[in-house]
Amino acid sequence: MVPENDRGDNAPSDKAWTIHAAIIGVNLGNMLFRGLELNPDNPDMGTIMGLAVLAAALPFQAVFFLIHSYIQEFENATDIEYVMLLKLSIICQVVSYLSLLGIAWLFYNTHQYIGIAFGSGAIIAIVLVRSATNQAATLRGSAV
Repeated sequence: MVPENDRGDNAPSDKAWTIHAAIIGVNLGNMLFRGLELNPDNPDMGTIMGLAVLAAALPFQAVFFLIHSYIQEFENATDIEYVMLLKLSIICQVVSYLSLLGIAWLFYNTHQYIGIAFGSGAIIAIVLVRSATNQAATLRGSAV
């Protein structure tokens, strides 16, 4: 059966949910407003490329939410199913994080220093979040 959280709370899952909800909100907002700014006669190809990256990431972000909902709602998932869903969830998380490159490209298209600053900050933030999550899981595993 699916392993249950020892403390009974869903804090890590809720945090992942919140992070990806924020990313999807930023992506949709940029797609909407940057898309409305496009000149239909002569669209900026840099903006088109950035928006295309965001559009490609949206289905993966939706699947991430579906997988997490399924895992939280259905306790009758087998171990094999659970592991497979976790692997799919990780793939969707990576694609969601990579959508930040589309935002960085849109910022770079605005001004190169803004894009470089955002891209660098996003990479550092992702590395810090992932390492903190992995360390927390390791500490939680060694405490049990």
